[in-house]
Amino acid sequence: MIVVSDTTPLSELAKVGRIELLHDVFRKIVIPQEVYSELTTGKHPAVDIVRSLQWLEVQAVSDPQKVFDFAMETRLGLGECAAILLAEELLADQILIDDLEARQVAKFRCLPVIGTVGTLLLAKERGFVPSVKEILDELISQGKRISQQLYQDVLTIAKEEF
Repeated sequence: MIVVSDTTPLSELAKVGRIELLHDVFRKIVIPQEVYSELTTGKHPAVDIVRSLQWLEVQAVSDPQKVFDFAMETRLGLGECAAILLAEELLADQILIDDLEARQVAKFRCLPVIGTVGTLLLAKERGFVPSVKEILDELISQGKRISQQLYQDVLTIAKEEF
């Protein structure tokens, strides 16, 4: 299974100490160089973690100019554009992306999209976590924006109380 990720799912799960869930659910994640650069710059919690992950593979988009052109055309970030283009190049089984606009672009380009929240549901379904609510609450406390409607919908799907 080929799963390409944008920055946000990795960084958000790193903030709450749950980045390994991506490995549990997907085994291997491929990220473009632009996403790696975003994740390993600054003082973000993911900086040190990302460098040591054996299951995270960095792969360049075949034509870097396409990333810039796509970013200008869509007004998405470079990481999002590179992830979408790499997912297309690799014929990825999933693209892991949270930003609503980027998700819409990826879906328009017929890419199978999943986000952090969907990954948490898969993790619970497969027995990797006992509670989605606990992790959602941790994410929200760290600044992740999750609408009240999505929060309630996810807990309903996960058969948990809210």
